[in-house]
Amino acid sequence: MLTDVTSAINNAKPGIKKYLALMDQVGKVNVSTDAAFQRAYNGFYRVQRRQASWYSTYYNLMEELKGSKPTFSAVLDRVYEVTGRYEPSFSSKLVATLCDDKPVWDQYVLKNIGQKAPSYASLTKIRDAKLRYADIENWYKIFLASDKGVSWINQFNDLIPEHEKLTNLKKVDLILWQMRE
Repeated sequence: MLTDVTSAINNAKPGIKKYLALMDQVGKVNVSTDAAFQRAYNGFYRVQRRQASWYSTYYNLMEELKGSKPTFSAVLDRVYEVTGRYEPSFSSKLVATLCDDKPVWDQYVLKNIGQKAPSYASLTKIRDAKLRYADIENWYKIFLASDKGVSWINQFNDLIPEHEKLTNLKKVDLILWQMRE
């Protein structure tokens, strides 16, 4: 597992540079109108194949919420309300961009922590997604305090010179995102 973690960290290096650039810009630009920020964000988080109105709504919401501490539940509800789409992954990414101590909902992260997304066909998917996100947050809380979590953080810090610019949760998030089959 040590080698897998080391490989994941090394694989994450290009993404870490992109992430740090995004996080540097989010507070400096109007994300609702800054095309360079939006392109970088869309590339990093693989936001694609959406209608122009979706992008406009999403980035307007991000700009509106800057400076606050939005919750996943509130953003999931707002995204659904204004776009009509169930978007747990992109809701979490918006939250994690504005609150760097919040986890990202991603297929690789979910798989690596033994969680599954609610079915898109479920009538209770929004409620279930909120519960699942709480499970994800709880997993990080327990993992970060564990010996294994401490080991991962130490490895990350040894390999990434800019490690002080990232929360411990984000370090683990980036490792999990790279652990793919």
